[in-house]
Amino acid sequence: MFTHPETLSQLKREIKMPVPKNYFEGHPLKIGNETQLLIDDFIIEDRWALNRVIHNPTKHPLNPILVKDKPWEGDIVTAAHVLWDDDFDCYRMWYKCFSEANYWGAGGPPYHLSYAESKDGINWEKPMMEVSDYPGYPKSNVVYTGTYRKRTQGVQVIKNENAKDPGRRYMLVHVEAIPHTELGLQSGVNVAYSPDGLRWTLPEPPEHILDYHSDCYNHVVYDPVEELWLLYCRPIEMFSSGRRDLREGQAGARHMRRRVSVMTSKDFVNWSYPRTCMYPDEIDTPDYDSCTVFRYGGRFIMLYAAMEGDVTGSNEIRIATSSDGFNWERLPAREPYLPRGREGDWDAGQVLIGGPPVIQGDEMLIYYNGTPNPQYETTTQSGIAVAIAKVDRFVEQRAYDRPGYLLTREFILEGNRLKVNTVMPGKPYHEQLMRVEIARHPPLGGQHGFSQPYPGFSFEDSDVLKGSRTDMIVTWGGKSDLSDLIGKPVYLRFELRNMGLFSFQTIKV
Repeated sequence: MFTHPETLSQLKREIKMPVPKNYFEGHPLKIGNETQLLIDDFIIEDRWALNRVIHNPTKHPLNPILVKDKPWEGDIVTAAHVLWDDDFDCYRMWYKCFSEANYWGAGGPPYHLSYAESKDGINWEKPMMEVSDYPGYPKSNVVYTGTYRKRTQGVQVIKNENAKDPGRRYMLVHVEAIPHTELGLQSGVNVAYSPDGLRWTLPEPPEHILDYHSDCYNHVVYDPVEELWLLYCRPIEMFSSGRRDLREGQAGARHMRRRVSVMTSKDFVNWSYPRTCMYPDEIDTPDYDSCTVFRYGGRFIMLYAAMEGDVTGSNEIRIATSSDGFNWERLPAREPYLPRGREGDWDAGQVLIGGPPVIQGDEMLIYYNGTPNPQYETTTQSGIAVAIAKVDRFVEQRAYDRPGYLLTREFILEGNRLKVNTVMPGKPYHEQLMRVEIARHPPLGGQHGFSQPYPGFSFEDSDVLKGSRTDMIVTWGGKSDLSDLIGKPVYLRFELRNMGLFSFQTIKV
């Protein structure tokens, strides 16, 4: 759910760069009470005998949960963006429809935005309304077809709870053509507004955020640390000249801009030039077809569609992380986070994610769309689906029979309880345990030893943790209260055997 920047000042943290320079000058981190994911090395000082293991979300057995079953939906339904809306007391989905015949001038808009509702996030209804005109159908679930040219590629819907103008409570970031003083109708990234998420209008006069056709899931993310908007889109400048008149094999003939670039704005009006922030390297696929970036636990997470763009056009979803939204770290083996289906499955050709996960209790609902064939093969089959994962469970730090250890960076303790998200793989008859020590760094010089736990918080004092829990509270001698350590610099040292750790969080109770 969108929160206005003015309400986010309390989230400001010292952490601004991947690891701030002053940490290496002797200053502990200040992480507050945000969840600390253990996907990358940002919060990790050292680790030993641990492997990073991706946890793939579970695809729902009813998938696809939304398919094209209305004549105006054309050939493909895709790019689902879902949020829970208290005002409507339901989950709300906006999704894109595409018609091949209309693209070549057969009649209605080739692209348009449609709408669905659900009470549980799984079973969806398409309400018939008189919201947006669609040729031949007085009532439909179409909510926007574009203003100047009847085609819009809407993806992201943001609800602004603190909008001063009630007509702008909802924002739609989308691709649409609007008048240009020199070029006529020019396609680009725009924002439309709505009082209810159903009736959309462009501001007058209309103005592009980005004044060229960026054919991906363009979307914005707010950074409360820097008080900055980030727009993720296609780059303009890239390795190739982009000339379409060159034959295949000639230098510069490949013109696909399938990379990730980012623009920034303080006021959502004036935007910087797009700069590339991630492109395929030596061990990756040739292209990134699209990406979804969101804030989670003080980190930026990118779910990007790694695309085999030279031959087939098949996609799979992989994961990258960042502290600032500009410098990205990918997992070394490039395993899929959300893989394609098996051969013959409805999503065997490609999978794409249109929006961030929706939190439902202790679970994350991850909506995606798929097709049975790769992008370069014609298909009129598609659907929107959901995959489910426990909160925080993107990547675990796992130990096996040999004990493994993880030492966090030094930080100022700001909570009186320590909560961990753990998993215990099924290994019967194997010892499984986790212990936690809270330590301080020893002074330089002398024979002080390498480990100085705070009194009462050593490994020997730690109660053994077992089991798979998203919210396990750590105890030492049966006590969980950390009040005596609040405001002090601490390290956390974890010992694991045949267990995994996803995240930790210091909380106030």
